[in-house]
Amino acid sequence: MILPLLATSLLAAQSPHPGREIYAKHCASCHGENGEGVEEECDEPLQGERSLASLIKYIDKNMPEDEPHLVVGEDARLVSEYIMGAFYSAEARSHQPAPAKSFARLTNRQFRESVADLLGSFGPHSQAGDGSGLKAQYFQSDGMNKKAKMVMEKTDTALSFDFGEVAPCDGINAEQFSIAWDGSLLAPATGWYEFKIFTPNGARLYLNGIPQDGDGNHRDDSGGKRQEAFIDAWVSSGANVREHGQRIFLLAGRTYPLRLDYFKYKEKNGMIRVEWKRPRGAWEVLSAPYLSPSWSHHVAVVSTDFPADDASEGYERGTGVSKAWHEATTAAAIDAANQVVEGMYRLSGIKHDDPELAKKFRDFLIHFAERAFRTPLNDEMKDLYVQRMFAEGVPLDQSIKRAVILILKSPRFLYPEIRREKDDYTIATRLALGIWDSLPDEELLIAAREGRLRQPDVQRQQAQRMMDNPRARAKMQEFFHRWLKLDDEGDMQKNQKEFPGFDDNIVADLRVSLERFIEHVVWNEASDYRQLMLADYLFINDRLSQFYQITANPQPGFQLVKVDPAQRTGVITHPYLMAKLAHADTTSPIHRGVFLTRNVLGGILKPPPKAIAFENQEFDPNLTIREKIVQLTRSTDCMSCHETINPLGFSLEHFDAIGRYRTTDGQKPVNVEAEYNSLEGDSIHLRGARDVAQHAIDSASARRGFIRQMLQTVVKQNAPVYGSDVLHKLDQTFIASAYNMRKLFLEINLLTAVHGIPSAQP
Repeated sequence: MILPLLATSLLAAQSPHPGREIYAKHCASCHGENGEGVEEECDEPLQGERSLASLIKYIDKNMPEDEPHLVVGEDARLVSEYIMGAFYSAEARSHQPAPAKSFARLTNRQFRESVADLLGSFGPHSQAGDGSGLKAQYFQSDGMNKKAKMVMEKTDTALSFDFGEVAPCDGINAEQFSIAWDGSLLAPATGWYEFKIFTPNGARLYLNGIPQDGDGNHRDDSGGKRQEAFIDAWVSSGANVREHGQRIFLLAGRTYPLRLDYFKYKEKNGMIRVEWKRPRGAWEVLSAPYLSPSWSHHVAVVSTDFPADDASEGYERGTGVSKAWHEATTAAAIDAANQVVEGMYRLSGIKHDDPELAKKFRDFLIHFAERAFRTPLNDEMKDLYVQRMFAEGVPLDQSIKRAVILILKSPRFLYPEIRREKDDYTIATRLALGIWDSLPDEELLIAAREGRLRQPDVQRQQAQRMMDNPRARAKMQEFFHRWLKLDDEGDMQKNQKEFPGFDDNIVADLRVSLERFIEHVVWNEASDYRQLMLADYLFINDRLSQFYQITANPQPGFQLVKVDPAQRTGVITHPYLMAKLAHADTTSPIHRGVFLTRNVLGGILKPPPKAIAFENQEFDPNLTIREKIVQLTRSTDCMSCHETINPLGFSLEHFDAIGRYRTTDGQKPVNVEAEYNSLEGDSIHLRGARDVAQHAIDSASARRGFIRQMLQTVVKQNAPVYGSDVLHKLDQTFIASAYNMRKLFLEINLLTAVHGIPSAQP
């Protein structure tokens, strides 16, 4: 492979090169003189993973788009050699200056995560929960003393109880008792959560609160101050079951303190149920594995609505600055400032101006600014961001708020790479953003302060330590959600006449099923990309089992269930994905083919010059969906892209619009066989989904496409910034690690963290 690339590079260096004139005449008007792209034509650089043979074949058949007959045969070969040697291939790009990193602010996720860690870094740290449930204490009540005598202590896995007219256990009077559940809640995704309490009795739910002095009091008539309940259903109103609800914004990968107090007092029946609705989920009973008996501490969450980050290149990046973003960060900074003042006064026990506290608060804010800016402050910065805020006559709480707002609105916080020096603190900043989307923690800052982060073994030790934190799991989850387009807006509603019973509960279960599958594959010891593509199992509960008729013995809860490998293969045939990439009443080989091309096989597709909507009712109903798509895309203009899209989409036609396996489409047998021209220039005969999955493993272009997408999500930059051969290097380590995806994530962070810091590289 190296010799042909060297040859094309040498040909490109000759002047004039035979293909250069052809390129200038037929290609440069759209792609630019040096393949840099042309605005409103083809604005992406002319670079890619195709082999020379594949590029020749593609240009011979499809280019120029409007008049493909102009460059064929020998001309197609010559211009392909020129393009390949001048700027298309990695070898050619290695002789060009690497593009500069995009100057970027914190993304919305990075802002929220950084503020949460910044405010949380000055208090006690929470331990990761074990997911076993909540600690439950059962009490006999006595008048106003709801917890007069503890009778039983155990762990409850789900908050759903119907006691009827009897006591929950021996030793308790059925007429009057209480229960206290304590522990923590793990948020599996970032977003808005909804909670509901159902009970005819009394209950209070406390979530992500801050403990108060009176929280431990067992009497209703106590004057001790308690934290405000998240949901207050304490006052019962008869025998009817009441519903109380509330919502809250939570960050993924973090645990939040949770307490539920419940009591029954002379009502006929005892009953309590707590339900929650996760982001893009359905209502369900709050239960393990999202509940743990270990207590956690308050998380400072900024719930301000931010304008969406730019995702035009396939990943979220902080390159856009607008009035709406400025207003959102200001509102979030004010919110954070209020939380800081409340916390500082609570810890100090002082709620009025006290001159003796001013110095302590200034020292605290200097440390706060250093954490926010990810580097020590010099005297000038201490004066600018802290000392000047404490002006004579300004109330102490206002001085604190001014300082916090100024710090959180400073470019030094909002733009992590604004620092002029490229040193150990830069490495710490990049590792924290790459692995956690957040700030360096104290251990990482100590290593930077001591000058040890330039040592490769210390870099690796710190990165491996950080990978054990739940925030790293949340960051990887973000990548897979984006890679699978789980959070893209889309309608999962299906025609109920065609697909009866496919409702919101099935959709929510399917999403959980896919998330469980990803979690199992990624976080087992092997973390094997090959299993991601080829696994012969799904995670399903009894409802999915019955609906999809996958197993004859459905079990409650989500279980790993083996499936026929001749029918399903890994993630690409998961029923959630198949249903999402389909129309309301039929499959969509185009949506599925585009997804496979871009996300799984690493190809790049331009937007169609003319969008043509698929209208199923306009075709002969006796045709299969494959036959309809062939008719729809048979024009020359369409086939420049659809010769790639269609074969891949057809390979998944064994799965109907809700992801059930099928062998017929209407009255005709399903045909999944097709010829696919790979980026390497090979013609591959596809016989179904498993052939596509195997090609995703075997193809260097496909693997590098997966690596490229992970790198973009991790560091919010495009791969060429880190060198023309960065994907090749990462692919080699990926293969050497037996396709370990967690190790790939680690290597991406280690490689990018030391970019541009020569003394820190191995």
